[in-house]
Amino acid sequence: MAYLVLIGSGGWTEKWEIAPGEDDTVARELAQMGSDGTSHLPLLNPGTDEQIDLVVAWRAVAAASVVPSVRAPLPGQYA
Repeated sequence: MAYLVLIGSGGWTEKWEIAPGEDDTVARELAQMGSDGTSHLPLLNPGTDEQIDLVVAWRAVAAASVVPSVRAPLPGQYA
């Protein structure tokens, strides 16, 4: 599981969970940041956990990152 974090050139921020198995697909699209291109990114709707396509206009994005996450505690943590 991973998240896409976007910071807009106007100061807005967004965090979306990436659809299962699509981490590499989303990470490759970050190369378009600052260009006139757009992407349809496979993410999850936070209210329903259903897959959606978020359309990103990369000219409006100042910074972006794919951030890995772990749902359960790591083995041995707090043992």
